[in-house]
Amino acid sequence: MEKKMSCCGTVCSDCEYYPAECQGCREIKGKVFWLEYTGESCCDIYECCINQRKYGHCGQCKELPCSRYDREDPMKTKEENEADHAMQMKNLKEYEV
Repeated sequence: MEKKMSCCGTVCSDCEYYPAECQGCREIKGKVFWLEYTGESCCDIYECCINQRKYGHCGQCKELPCSRYDREDPMKTKEENEADHAMQMKNLKEYEV
């Protein structure tokens, strides 16, 4: 299967929620399933990157990493969240849209 990456650097196709609960940010336009827990209508990273700045991904932004990446998954340990964040930054540096 071809890898699919979201604008934040998460590889959608490697996610445990793909494709059953989430088809990937580009397809669902940042309206990810976990927003029901945050009360938001769109992922703030997607909103900034795609909707406002019109970038292909956050790796094109000079402000990376910004405070939008400070959010942690409460179901993961601090170490797991840090590893996810590091992988997102690595993916964004290597990714070409």
